[in-house]
Amino acid sequence: MSVATPALVVPDLLRLRAENHPDQIVVNINGERTLSYGEWYARANAVARGLLDRGITRGDRIALLFGGLDWIDYAVAYLGIVNAGATAVHMHGGISAAEFNRRITQCQVIGLVRGHDVAVPEGFAGWAATVDEIDSGDSTPLKVDLRPDDLADILYTSGTTGPAKAIATPHGNLTFGRGPEGFKQLGKPKPLLAPIPLGTTSSATTMAIALTNPATLVLCPVDDVHRMAELIEEYQIVSVMFTPWIGIQMVAGKIHETHDLSCVETLATASAPLPPATASELMRMMPNARVTSVYAAREAVPAVIATTFDVSRPFCVGRPGEGSELLVAGPDGNPVATGEIGEIWLRCGAPKRLFLEGTERDEQLTDEWTRTRDLGYLDTEGELHLFDRAADAVTVDGELVSTIYTEAALYECPGVEQAAVLGVPKAGTERMELAAVLVLADDDGLPAVRAALAEWLEPHQIPTRFQLVDALPRGVMGKVLKHRLRAQLADS
Repeated sequence: MSVATPALVVPDLLRLRAENHPDQIVVNINGERTLSYGEWYARANAVARGLLDRGITRGDRIALLFGGLDWIDYAVAYLGIVNAGATAVHMHGGISAAEFNRRITQCQVIGLVRGHDVAVPEGFAGWAATVDEIDSGDSTPLKVDLRPDDLADILYTSGTTGPAKAIATPHGNLTFGRGPEGFKQLGKPKPLLAPIPLGTTSSATTMAIALTNPATLVLCPVDDVHRMAELIEEYQIVSVMFTPWIGIQMVAGKIHETHDLSCVETLATASAPLPPATASELMRMMPNARVTSVYAAREAVPAVIATTFDVSRPFCVGRPGEGSELLVAGPDGNPVATGEIGEIWLRCGAPKRLFLEGTERDEQLTDEWTRTRDLGYLDTEGELHLFDRAADAVTVDGELVSTIYTEAALYECPGVEQAAVLGVPKAGTERMELAAVLVLADDDGLPAVRAALAEWLEPHQIPTRFQLVDALPRGVMGKVLKHRLRAQLADS
């Protein structure tokens, strides 16, 4: 049984964990360092007091700038900020100075907590300090007057289709449906591997998991699948959180040939559509595992849709989770017929995440639903099938084409290591054509790819333009940056 939303704010989640299980390990950093709930709580209190000593007041916005495996200081700084009543703005250490300063200005950030190895970007006029420099040394618990509608976080979208957008997240959104009863029962939870980059929306989500899931999170580099395999074998990892890009690299690295991965029972992905060929190969490599996907637009969380991968229905994302509602809407906002493509809308009873500014925020304020700007359809069983992002779907010869369907077919082709499909203007016309940007094991393999697509796809789904590259441009989460590819194709 969960407590109603107004009962808790984010600092309460850590307090309850520390009170009930102070010695339980929250995170294990690459097998080298650990942090317990008790240590996290004490250090976060000391940092919160240090922030208050600096004059931080409720509602101030403080940036987090961390990279590498500096998870412990990141976790301490994050809970210290929200415990002091401020709002944490998450940013990763590899961000450009221009993008950093755009976000700082947009969010009205007054201070910055950074990792030891992360430099303060040029042009920042506020104060900057490490966790050690802020730590007051006084870990006495403190209670700042916080409400569920106060902002805990400002997160940024991945920016795959354009500039990343800021999403404001209230405390009540993060604590929705979570009450103290579940914090008293721990048992012997099995560890979970989370190769997640710091300073992203996913690292903020990882902290939420750490606060509410009793399993120890084993955190590791995101660019070393062989190290991931070592940790799976060493700690007998049962569940692995991964992005599609990590899954693709696991398959390419053949990690099952050098490590025993039989302990894995769940492979969980949520950040983007997973190529069906990759999902099938991962299950072959880890025969005791199932692949689960969670569909959840960042701005709609905690409303989610989840399912277990079924090779016969590779784009089915399932049914809404408990407390979540789904609508597939037409342009008029009314439900479309079964099997008809419409925009995916989600809602739940939690306080809403809202874009910080822009037309998207205005739309969010007009109704209780959150528009995801993704397209999908419902089958006769009431399950949702993902079609594409509305911004990526392409109309070719009067037919709406899903770029993710064509990408899935490309990943089935021998020799295709990476693939991205997008719509580009057809030269000399006002029409669009489908373009594929590929990384091939052998540059001479393109004719075989073309032949396979001609056999598997309808003519309007087949790219008419191909470009071979050494690597696809990717964001910090490994998502392909299609806006860069569009510019690249326009210039070529």
